Amino acid sequence: MKQFITALLAAILTFSLSAQLTQHSIMVGTVSRNYYKYLPANYQTSENLPVVFILHGLGGNAQQMTLAGFNLIADTARVIAIYPDALPNIFGQTAWNNGTLASSAADDITFFNLMINEMLNNQNANASRIYVTGFSMGGIMSHHLACALNDRFAAIGPMAGTMPTDDIANCVPSYATPVIHLHGTADGTVPYNSNSLPSLSLVPETMNFWRNVHGCAATADSTQMPNTASDGITVDRFVYNTCSPSGSVELWRLNGADHIYLYEPVNDITEAKEIWRFFYKWQHPNPTLSTQPLVKDYSFSISPNPSSGKWKITADSDETFMLFNLNGTLLETLILKEGVNDFSFDLPSGVYLLKNEFGYSERLVISKF
Repeated sequence: MKQFITALLAAILTFSLSAQLTQHSIMVGTVSRNYYKYLPANYQTSENLPVVFILHGLGGNAQQMTLAGFNLIADTARVIAIYPDALPNIFGQTAWNNGTLASSAADDITFFNLMINEMLNNQNANASRIYVTGFSMGGIMSHHLACALNDRFAAIGPMAGTMPTDDIANCVPSYATPVIHLHGTADGTVPYNSNSLPSLSLVPETMNFWRNVHGCAATADSTQMPNTASDGITVDRFVYNTCSPSGSVELWRLNGADHIYLYEPVNDITEAKEIWRFFYKWQHPNPTLSTQPLVKDYSFSISPNPSSGKWKITADSDETFMLFNLNGTLLETLILKEGVNDFSFDLPSGVYLLKNEFGYSERLVISKF
């Protein structure tokens, strides 16, 4: 994950954040879960757009993934990009609950179901064009979601993350999910073809699973991508033969690459671009639609954060807000009006939780140093 973060920080020069990126929260049972949403430039509610979920790796966070280039794709290809945050596992690392030994115990399947419903209800998203990709554990989770939510995701694009062995043993998808898998042959974190980690398959085993699902031959048409960068890495694209539908299983072998994310011009390809080119070809023939009633997105925003104790909160409507400490003790109840409100708390430095009556929450950081 360290190498990936380094690559993302370098990519800031190419892929910048925008005011179109907003933070949201949603209640999964009694747990508040966070995600970032990026709407394409000049977004109109009349548009029926695809959605791509982009998942971070073990110990990572959603903000890191916003730098991977999908925002630029969202603007140019008219896509909604969603960046969820995982919850900590028993080792204190943010982790997806995907059946591996490093998993968290979070109800991630409900989390993704609710986020998809939010996109269908509030953004008029295209239910047949919901996709998921991710790096490292986010890639592992992409494979897992193709099994657990086979009725919702049209295609997956795992990067440097193989399939959980439990899914290989038990996944029986009714919909043959198209898969593009990208992986470095020198990956020292999630190995390519030797010394597999407990509860994780190797790349050949992962590809064999999806080949069998699609009825593909063991052979593949291979193409070496132009070697334009002086990075010591070459890229081979394998499109498996006789798959049903044709072209639905691809492996991109990143020869000599460790556990890193490739992006131009440092590398020969930008993984986000290749994944979107693959996603664009696929639609789910029978996706599950939202069964939730249309609801308003009652999120809110706070600035500055951190602060010395004074904030501006922008509320979507007249709402009741409750301030808690991290032990769950209610400290204060507020009634704020729609629009911008000024407020302050005389509290010690620390982290607090502000929650509205609809269950959406944001962390407040007070720093008096």
